[in-house]
This record gives sequence, structure tokens and C-alpha cells, in this order.
Amino acid sequence: MFRHQAEYLLMKSRCSYWFRIVSIIMLCCFTGSLGVISKPGTAAAAFSVGEEREVGERLLSIIRKEFTLLDDPDISQYVSGLGRELLGPLGPQFFDYHFFVISNRELNAFAAPSGLIFIHSGLIEAVSRENELVSVLAHELAHAASRHIAGQIDKAEKMTAGSVALMIAGIAMGAGPLGEALITGSMAANAAMGLKFSRQDEEEADRLAFKWMQAEGRDPQAMVDMLREMRRISRFRSANVPPYLLSHPEPGRRIGYVQDMLLFGPKKKYRTVDEFAFQRIKARVLSLTLGPETLLPRYSQVLADDSASEAEKGMARYGLALAHQQQARYDLAEAELKAVQARFPDKAMLKTDLGVLYFESGRYQEARKQFEATLAVEPDNRYAAYYLARTLQQTGHQLQALRMYEELLTVLPNYTKLYFELGKLETKVGEPGAGAYYLGMYHWYSGKAEQAKTQLKRAIRDLPANDGLRAKAEAWLAKIKRLEKE
Repeated sequence: MFRHQAEYLLMKSRCSYWFRIVSIIMLCCFTGSLGVISKPGTAAAAFSVGEEREVGERLLSIIRKEFTLLDDPDISQYVSGLGRELLGPLGPQFFDYHFFVISNRELNAFAAPSGLIFIHSGLIEAVSRENELVSVLAHELAHAASRHIAGQIDKAEKMTAGSVALMIAGIAMGAGPLGEALITGSMAANAAMGLKFSRQDEEEADRLAFKWMQAEGRDPQAMVDMLREMRRISRFRSANVPPYLLSHPEPGRRIGYVQDMLLFGPKKKYRTVDEFAFQRIKARVLSLTLGPETLLPRYSQVLADDSASEAEKGMARYGLALAHQQQARYDLAEAELKAVQARFPDKAMLKTDLGVLYFESGRYQEARKQFEATLAVEPDNRYAAYYLARTLQQTGHQLQALRMYEELLTVLPNYTKLYFELGKLETKVGEPGAGAYYLGMYHWYSGKAEQAKTQLKRAIRDLPANDGLRAKAEAWLAKIKRLEKE
């Protein structure tokens, strides 16, 4: 596994963007599963839980700076829901797992330190069914829960916190010779970690993913379908092999033993998966990563295809609605969305989508009715709750909106836009110190450390000494300075 990644890194090192992507992936491969609870008898962790948390925080701060995270509430809630469904059989963990979607068209997914799981938008675009996405999440969770990299580090006896620091320094340096030397130097210290371990780890991760999918009533045939699709795409793309296959090698061999498990294992009856939620999220991810000039002809082609099913045509209309909305053609978007509602009358989330359209076109009272109708059926719907709060804010119900934002912050602690709205609103209602704190967090989660420090210093200056937000501002300012220093 590491040999292939080293070759890929050297091939791409001339391009700063690719250099950083691969560097981050490689860092995750070296440190992606340290410190989580393992089975008795497995290797001891090379790093303590505290050290792993530091690595995870540093890595996440780099990713926030270098990439765009698609952390909209509905995307986050959907992907996290799939991941947490799989976490049931794992038992207690040292870390809370967090799931992120990166706006990047490369086919990739990886597990990172302290329970961070990343999925690239390109992978979501490539898969065709929910179970295929679940199979990827299960595989990455299996790597983390089995502490594969921690075991390899322990056997190598060379991987230290200093080696990890070199990797991080190499990422921070970018595409220059020094950055490349730091990364390749930290890799050379671990030459004893051969492909043998990678093959064993891949098989164990696949077998655990297979078991967990069965436990949740999900057909693991999706694992085979996913691997076949990745292999097909890699052949189509020739030299540009998807990173997911570079960090998860030998798809043919993996397909073979997964098929053996399907053929010779116990026969089970699997539940039928309603694909609406996946197809909707896929369309939303595409709308946030591709322009309407790409999406409009794509969805129009589906509508013109006589072989497409009614469900496929319904979701094509949904995609068209999002594309029209991007162009502020609200009348066309509304017509398409209402056609989708007629096709899927039982899907409450479509009311939220219509409400967002009304909100963006300034029809706030109509928007509020749609959000409240969704929440009456799905009270935990964070997407509807967030936009209801924004609607209340726009229509003069400031304190009510403020309370809703604060409640949402407890379940969406990493949502960038939520901090921005809270910062604006606190300032507007006469709480500049609180506003500065939330704007500071907005800048931090947006990858803008200098602006974050400026706002946090302002919050410390303006908030009373015994205020809880002031204590948080002081803690975050100290953490940001420490991460920058390290």
C-alpha cells in the first residue's frame, strides 16, 4: 500500500494541489487508526489518545484550509446517519466518530486520526446506490476500529510522533523540495512496513465491513459492485488511477474473497433500501460541486431517455430544480420541484427544498410554512430547522432565531454557516462580544486562522470575565496558537 502511494506522490509532486491531496491521504494512512479500542491481543498504540487527538486536530485544520467541506446540515446528517448505523456493533470507543464530505471530484475516502472519516464528493458521484456508499464507510470504519496502522507502526518500531510531525511539516510546506523531502524522509523511516501488512489489513477490513453490513440487513453484494465500478473507472482513466484504489490496492483479489463470502457464507434476507434519500443527497452534492451548465444537459438527457424509470426521471427533475435555482430561475425551479413532489408525495424533505427555494427568492412566509410542515413530520430534521431559524431571523423574530441557532449548535458543532449567522445575530441584538466569538469560530472553521484569532481576541476583550463564551474564546485562541506553532 505505502509503496504505491509513494510512487503516486512522486508522480504528482509537481502540482501543488495534488501534492497536498496525496500528502494528506498518506498522513491518514500512517496515522488513521491510532488510539481506538481494539480487540485483546492486538498491538499497543504507538501514540497516546491525547497525541492522536492532537494529530487529528492538526490534520482537520489543514483540510479546512486546503479544501471545501460540504457541511450543509442535510448532507452531514445523512452521511453521519449511515456511519452511525454501522457503529452499533463496535461498542465503546475513545473517540466520537465524525464524517465529512470533501468537495473534490477525485474518487477517494479515508479514515484519519481521532475518528475522522472523509468521503470525497467524486466518490458519491461515482456510486449508484446507497449500499455502495455504505460499503465504503464500513470499510473505512473497519480500518479505524481494527487499529491497523497502529499495529504496523508498533512492529516497525520507527514511527514516532516526530515522524508524524515531519509528515505534517511536509504538508504545510506545499510542493517545494523541502516539503517533499520531509514527507519522503518520514516515509523512508518506515520502509519495514511492506505490502504484506496492507493485504492482510484490507482483507480484515473487508470481512468486518461485510459482517457489519449483514448485521444491519444491508446486502454486501454492494461491496463487489463498488469494487467493480472503481476498477472500471481506473481502467477508463488509464494513468490517472483513483486515489481510493491506490490506498486500497488489488480490487480483483478483494472482489474474489468477497464473492466467496457471498457464495459460501450463510444466506440472509436483506432489507429493501429506499434510494430516494441517497439520490437526493447525490443531486445536492452535484449541485454544490458542479455548475448548472453541466447539470442541465445531464438531467435533460435522463428525461429524454425512454428506458429511464419513473423514479429516475423524478430525481432528474429534482436535479433540474437545483440547477435552475442556482441560476435564480425560481419559477422553473418551483415547477420542477412540485412535479417531484407529485412523484414522491410522502417525502417530507421535499417541503424543505421548496421552502429553501422560497427563502432564496424572498418569499419568507411561504418558506416558513414549508419548514414547519417538515418539522411536524421530522422533528429532528436539521436542514429544515436551520432554514426556519434563518427565516425567523429575516422576518424580525431575532430572539426566537437565536434560541434555534443555539440548539442547533449542540448537534452541528462543526457547521461553519451556523457560526456566521450566530455571529451576525448576536452583534445585531447588542452582544458584540458573543458575536465576535461566533465570528471567530466561523473563520476558524473556514480555514482562516488570522481572522479567527482577531475575532477571538475581540471576544475576550468585550466579554465579562466570568462569561462562559469568554472561557471558550480563551481556550480556542490558545489551541489555535498551539496548532500553528506545532
